[in-house]
Amino acid sequence: MEEFDGNLDLRALRVLITVHKAGSLTAAAHRLGLNQSTVSYTIGRLRETFGDELFVRAGRGILPTERCEEIVAEVERLLRDFARLASPQHFDPATTRGRLVISCNFYERTVILPELMRALRVEAPGLRVSIIQSHTQGHRQLLANECDILISPLLADTAGLYTRVLFTERYACFVDRNSRAAREGISLEEYARAEHVTVNYDGGWKPFYHETLKSLNIDIIPKLELPSFGMIHRLIEGTDLVLTAPSALAPAMAESCVRIAAPFDRSFDVHLFWSGRAHQTPINRWLRAQVVRAAKAVAARLGG
Repeated sequence: MEEFDGNLDLRALRVLITVHKAGSLTAAAHRLGLNQSTVSYTIGRLRETFGDELFVRAGRGILPTERCEEIVAEVERLLRDFARLASPQHFDPATTRGRLVISCNFYERTVILPELMRALRVEAPGLRVSIIQSHTQGHRQLLANECDILISPLLADTAGLYTRVLFTERYACFVDRNSRAAREGISLEEYARAEHVTVNYDGGWKPFYHETLKSLNIDIIPKLELPSFGMIHRLIEGTDLVLTAPSALAPAMAESCVRIAAPFDRSFDVHLFWSGRAHQTPINRWLRAQVVRAAKAVAARLGG
C-alpha cells in the first residue's frame, strides 16, 4: 500500500475547492480569510501531490485544468461524506458551544432574524451565530460551505441544495407620512408619474415587481438610487419620493414613512436553502426548525 501524502489534508482540499469556485487566488483568499501567499503555497503543494498544474492563467483570472475538474468533483463528494461522519449524532441546543453561519440580506435580517435570534438565545445560549451578506451569491456560498443555511427569495438551478418556502410576501409602497399619497393612496397613473427611490442590488439583479411594471408598460426612472436600504426612510422623509419594497419592512420604516398599498399586485416567496451535506445533521435540522418557526410568526403578521 502506498503511504498517504501528508500534503493532502482537509484544509488544503477546501482551499482547492474555493479557488476553483472563485476563479482567482485573490478572491479565494478573501473568502477564506487567508493571505494570498498562503493560498498560493497550498495550491503549489497540491500541484506536487496530484502531478498536475490544476489551474492555468486566463486573462486576469485562472481556469481549472481537466484533471482539476475531476479532482474537485471527487473532493466535494469526499468532503460531504466526511461532514456527515464528523457530525455528532446527538445535539443538545442547551449545552452546545458550536457556531452557525447564516447567509441573508437586509430584508431577511430585518424581518426574520429578530424573531429567530430571540429563540436561539433562549434555546441555545452558548451558540455562536455569524451573519454574512448573501447578495446574489448565497447559493454559491452554501455549495462552498461558507454558510450553514441561506434565507433568500432568489431561486437558483443548483444541484445539491434543498429548499422550502417559508412564506409569501407582497410589495407595497412607502411614502412620507405627511404626503398626499399617505392620506389618499396612489393610483397606477400617479405611480407611473411619481418620483421613485430605488436600491441597486449586487450583480444588477432587479426586484420581482419590475417584471410586473414591464407587463403594464410602466418604466420608472428613479430620482434617487441607493446601494442599500440602510436609513432609506430618512431620505424619503419630507419628500414626495416613492419607494417600492416588501410590505414586511413597514416597522423598519415607521419612524418617518408609512406603508400604502401598491397600485399593482405582485408577490414572491421567501425560501430557506441548505446543502445536501447538512441535510441529516442534527444541528442543521434543529436550526431549520427554528427558522421555520420564526417564519411562521412573520407570516402571521403578514396575514398569510
